[in-house]
Amino acid sequence: MKVISLIAVQCLRGIGSKTTLAVANDIPCDPAEFANYVSSKFGRPSQEAEHAWDQAIRIMDKCQKSDIYPVAVTDEYYPNRLHTIQEDRPPVIYIKGSLEAIPNSSLVVAIVGTRTPTDRGIEAAYEFGCMAAKNNVPVVSGLAYGCDYHGHSGCLEQGGTAIAILAHGLDMVYPLEHRDMANQIVEEGGCLMSEYQPGQLATRWSFVARDRLQSALSDIVIVIQTGKNGGTHHTAKFAQAQKRKILCVRPSESDLAYSQVWGNSDIVHGRGADWIDKADDLLPLIRSWNWDHPELYHTNQQLGFDY
Repeated sequence: MKVISLIAVQCLRGIGSKTTLAVANDIPCDPAEFANYVSSKFGRPSQEAEHAWDQAIRIMDKCQKSDIYPVAVTDEYYPNRLHTIQEDRPPVIYIKGSLEAIPNSSLVVAIVGTRTPTDRGIEAAYEFGCMAAKNNVPVVSGLAYGCDYHGHSGCLEQGGTAIAILAHGLDMVYPLEHRDMANQIVEEGGCLMSEYQPGQLATRWSFVARDRLQSALSDIVIVIQTGKNGGTHHTAKFAQAQKRKILCVRPSESDLAYSQVWGNSDIVHGRGADWIDKADDLLPLIRSWNWDHPELYHTNQQLGFDY
């Protein structure tokens, strides 16, 4: 399998994602051939290549024990949308749940925002999640407290497909309080996804890196509420660079007194986002999206990746 070779490359000291992507088509899948390739390509001794291969086998074993599917960038289940971010895409992603939860040819929305929303923010996140699910639109989020949680709650309440992008290995759930939701997402046809191997803990930087995948896997990013310096600004920045549509929920008059909403206008004015007032306003966009955006039907090959 190609995936074990790519995991083994990632286990080599000093080899990053860009280098791994560059050799993805050429890397051999046989351990002896892999060692020879690593020696000639990177000038590494065979012992180091053999050690990396052994590490990759252990990672694959952990995946199997935890019902985690490692998916290589060359694999058919690798989401098309990630190919659009080219050098910023992970060489390997890890999925727990349905491999088909992330559609390649229909609309996907992300619901993101502060971990401490106002009561109106909680209601709005839930309503947008419900609206998406009622119209068969999967909802991407990060399983965090606040807007993420309530967006996925609405989606699941309506029997929709939820996709949670995590900043750590999928053999754990953070925050722990959301373990039941994570299980429900998997049981009801959605999935958990990460670029991190089982056992890998979250860091400050992995949460930021996770934000680029939330936006990349979506066509529309809906910002419920965010403060002036909230982590949601990372997602909006990535969404703008990736040319995803950004919608910000317009704060109610009563909420303007709360700092949790003060960043919404910054995203509208600084990231080219549009205001949206309520979940019902999403419906016309959902109905017209697939006709207005035929690029959703691109295959991986059309996006320039040679299998």
